[in-house]
Amino acid sequence: MMKKIGKQIKVIVIILFFSFLPYVEITKPFHGIMLNQAKGYEDILQLQTLTNADLLYRIIVIPERINDPKSLSNMVERINRIDRPILEMLEEQGIIVRLFEGKLTDEPLLYYLKWDNPRGWETKVTWEEVPGSGGSWLISAKIGASMPGSGHGSINLELHEIGHTVYRLLMTDPSYIVDIQHVWNQEVNIMFPENEYFQTYATEYFSEMFAYYYMNEQSRDLVKEKTPLTYELFNRFKTLNTNNINRYF
Repeated sequence: MMKKIGKQIKVIVIILFFSFLPYVEITKPFHGIMLNQAKGYEDILQLQTLTNADLLYRIIVIPERINDPKSLSNMVERINRIDRPILEMLEEQGIIVRLFEGKLTDEPLLYYLKWDNPRGWETKVTWEEVPGSGGSWLISAKIGASMPGSGHGSINLELHEIGHTVYRLLMTDPSYIVDIQHVWNQEVNIMFPENEYFQTYATEYFSEMFAYYYMNEQSRDLVKEKTPLTYELFNRFKTLNTNNINRYF
């Protein structure tokens, strides 16, 4: 009799668990706080004066305890340079930009990548050793690893990873599919004549040029000088119309 009752209770518990599960948010980061919740760091508090601070506060997640607030502040300031319509698109799509310390795979949602080899890296390198990832609703970039030589070769880590997600979103719009493929075919060999990785993957070219465009005036001028078609594509982001950008995530 007791065994029968025990089985019935177990069944009821299972049913209740799966009934409640749809209401549990399991697709959001388990680690970190939103940028606007940071307290006690002068460098972080000054970010409230940035032109896109309202949007950055809603899309950027940071560690609860920050070991390098200056580097984190610099990363946020660079993300602020992205045209507002792009940042608005990221917010509309529910994108989170996670600026983290430690290892990429310390985040429970990314733990499954721990022993996998990322595309374009040496076979012995795993995601655990990579300082950033992009292309999904959860973008990650390691604090203090923004510049080339910090475990990557991009001109800027956080902008490059954001570029991957922007690429994926824009590629839901037929007109952007054509335009992005066109500038890649026409100009990848001009900007990166010996980089097979960028020549093979349009998303890598787009993401790196995205980083060049928003990094600083000098890098943007280089985009304009060497790849004018790509420059014009990115220049359109100032007036981006997201009506044709489908909900992706």
